[in-house]
Amino acid sequence: MRVGFALIGICLATAMPRSVSAQLIFTNISVADAFVRSLAPTNNYGAAGALSVSGPIATNAIGQQQGLLDTFMRFDASAAVTNFDSAFGAGQWAVVNATLFLNEQGMPNNTIFNRGVGPFEVQWIADNSWVEGTGTPNNPTTDGITWDDEPSVLNSGLDEYLGTFVNGGTDGWVMLNLGLPSGFVSELSTSGVVSFYMTATTNSTVGFTFHSHNFVESSEWPLLVITAVPIPQISSLTAVGSDMSIGFTTGSNLTYTVESSSNLVAGGWNILTNLTGTGSVTTVTDPGAATLPRRFYKVGVGLP
Repeated sequence: MRVGFALIGICLATAMPRSVSAQLIFTNISVADAFVRSLAPTNNYGAAGALSVSGPIATNAIGQQQGLLDTFMRFDASAAVTNFDSAFGAGQWAVVNATLFLNEQGMPNNTIFNRGVGPFEVQWIADNSWVEGTGTPNNPTTDGITWDDEPSVLNSGLDEYLGTFVNGGTDGWVMLNLGLPSGFVSELSTSGVVSFYMTATTNSTVGFTFHSHNFVESSEWPLLVITAVPIPQISSLTAVGSDMSIGFTTGSNLTYTVESSSNLVAGGWNILTNLTGTGSVTTVTDPGAATLPRRFYKVGVGLP
């Protein structure tokens, strides 16, 4: 993902840029999670030590098909937002990576869980009001989210696709590098509270079971790891003969793309250069730009 500021024209009032580190990474533990099941559409399983995603082909340990299983998860990353604001300045940073870490149990003993390797989807959902509940596989309840609640919680007009993934099928961590669509990033960057919905793709063989935040070992709970970087600040714009010199702040070992345009309405952006940041102000030259009636610049930043 690339983020940055656009600079309009060939004149700029400059300010001293603040000194910031290249990137900050924060890890967040899920605060609510539950799986739901098509064969028991009014049951809640929010207090189970496991979560699961299953398609219609996977079967359990004794060869039985236990229906479709979906998972809901919620993370509160508001502390990360506070720390990013403190380090970079409010509104002066951008999320460039969000990764889910889930600890898979490849051969769950409870026969409610199907087994199998296959594709599944992760979506960001706009509704954070769903309730985890207190049900377990051996003692389901009705005090939290159920299969029958899905139509009222999911909203195709607001929810956003974050990627299709495949589980490993064995015990251990599964890493999901999530997409960064605008709605997800906006909520993550403001309130910090985000919910995910995980479901099998059509006719998937997946039977992916992993530990919930009710699992006995807290070191194996679901994690959401967020990486943010400072948005580059264009600090100078100077005519040097017929050329223009563009100065901007950089962080060490981050990648930057500098683009230019002479017409934001009719023309597109052209890449001037790609470079790696040094942690200080870097200067880029646009040959012949000082002779043009107008020129626009923008700088984007991302991870290597």
